[in-house]
Amino acid sequence: MVFEDIGSVEEFYKSYAHHCGFSVRVGQRKLLNNEVVQWKRFMCSREGFRSDKCMGVDDPSRKRKVRKVTRCGCDARIIVKRCTDNKYKITSWIEHHNHGFVPPDKCHLIRSNRQLSDKVKPTVSTHCKASSGTSQANKPDHVSEGRSDNVGCTKRDLQKYHHDLCSKIKNEDAQIFVAQLCRKQQEDSAFFFDCDVDDQGMLVHVFWADATSRKNYIYFGDILTFDSTNTMNQHGMIFAPFTGTNHHLQSVLFGAAFLADEKIESYAWLFQTFLRAMGGVSPKTIVTRENDRMKAAISNVLPATSHRLCMLEMLERMPEKVEPSLRNNPLFQTRMNECVLGSETVFEFESKWESIISDFGLQGNQWLAERYSTRERWILAYSRDTHLSGIIRSTAWSKSAKSFFNCFINQKLSLAEFWLRFESALECQRQEESNADHTSAYATPQLITSWGLEKHGSVVFTHEVFERFQEEIVAARDHRVVEDMAQTEGVKTVAIGGDDSDKVREVRWDAVTMTANCSCKLFESVGISCRHINLVLRSSKLNELPSSCVLKRWQKSAKFG
Repeated sequence: MVFEDIGSVEEFYKSYAHHCGFSVRVGQRKLLNNEVVQWKRFMCSREGFRSDKCMGVDDPSRKRKVRKVTRCGCDARIIVKRCTDNKYKITSWIEHHNHGFVPPDKCHLIRSNRQLSDKVKPTVSTHCKASSGTSQANKPDHVSEGRSDNVGCTKRDLQKYHHDLCSKIKNEDAQIFVAQLCRKQQEDSAFFFDCDVDDQGMLVHVFWADATSRKNYIYFGDILTFDSTNTMNQHGMIFAPFTGTNHHLQSVLFGAAFLADEKIESYAWLFQTFLRAMGGVSPKTIVTRENDRMKAAISNVLPATSHRLCMLEMLERMPEKVEPSLRNNPLFQTRMNECVLGSETVFEFESKWESIISDFGLQGNQWLAERYSTRERWILAYSRDTHLSGIIRSTAWSKSAKSFFNCFINQKLSLAEFWLRFESALECQRQEESNADHTSAYATPQLITSWGLEKHGSVVFTHEVFERFQEEIVAARDHRVVEDMAQTEGVKTVAIGGDDSDKVREVRWDAVTMTANCSCKLFESVGISCRHINLVLRSSKLNELPSSCVLKRWQKSAKFG
């Protein structure tokens, strides 16, 4: 194949790569008189291997996190040479790749194909000059008419038009909003929504969930968070989203609603409607704020679901419920955090709590007394056997969901204005998941140990979950001490110490059924095999995690099969 110039060769090979599903990296070249390219190499971006100097992940002095490994020794490449007529010819073409290709729906994430379009560049430039940053520039602009003389009106005309439009929406807001939901349902039969009106024809309840949200519930709906503390809109309606956490530890939306009030009947309507949208499948656990009316509705509609209260909300409310002298007392805060977050057993929690109440003279604090009476619903020590109860305490999960919803909820918004912001924000959230899927599929985490268990974890888990699993592998390698071992009828029982504390953990390993459990309950509460189990698996000469230690919801393939 012959080309007019070297740029045409690069454009051709990148186009070919995009069609196949791989990224291109520019390689070596030779110049004549430091100007004319004599020959040049273009290769698959996964060619070669990362150099040793870039592999120092175990060096604590490194300030920046080591990037994921993408190179895997792929040989695919082309070599182009300059001909006597000053044109360029491909003289070598190796087509074979030693890795999978990026699927068509993810090809826009391929690095060599990513570039700003001519339409987007002016927007980014404007935001940069205004010092508003690229994140603002990345938000979709729905209207762009160019210069002011192309608009055909003055600034005052635009202000008057906006005022008239807002006045109209305020009167017909609910109709416009419901019409949007109807249109979505007509376009996609998998889009679910339902609403309810009162005797005066006013909208009092509305719930919706699109096809993607309903599919996400199938994969990740075992743990459900329901939050009705978000800011109301201009009609005083409460925004109430149903969220969870996906296989990248990201917040994911299952459905959303507006409620005109917080009566038991309103919550019951909402939970019943949510169940209908999700095919009648109840979550294993639902996490909410403390609310007696909500509790009554959940008990009635979701009797088989474990209802947990948000531990973080309790800790956030605590400073305002104690005397001023304790609000900024570091000793009180440290001990309370250790009590609430660090207690592994019921006895440990109750002992620490009683000690704090006594030492700080809090015997007369009614709020703390009431929280203690409901301790089984929000203290992790009482629910370590509850499926994935440990991820409820994730600060990142809670804050990421709040940050997401704050983008499109405030008291000044009409329902119609909310919907525009909501759709854009939801699209951005799903793009983040798509980016994480791409990274997990086409980059390799850096390994720290020589253990086969770690390597297997890097293959099956998403990168975000693997980082958590890797911590347990390193801890198993560095700090575990086997204190006792016994075996009965094929079941090995191992007592393991060596933690920073004086606690001894007991691991039971059944080599026949390939199942393990540990007294620390990390796997039950978080879904990741603990350092103690990993040590026993290693001593049993296993190089791969048994299937019983790998939850489907944490795998790269969580949404397949």
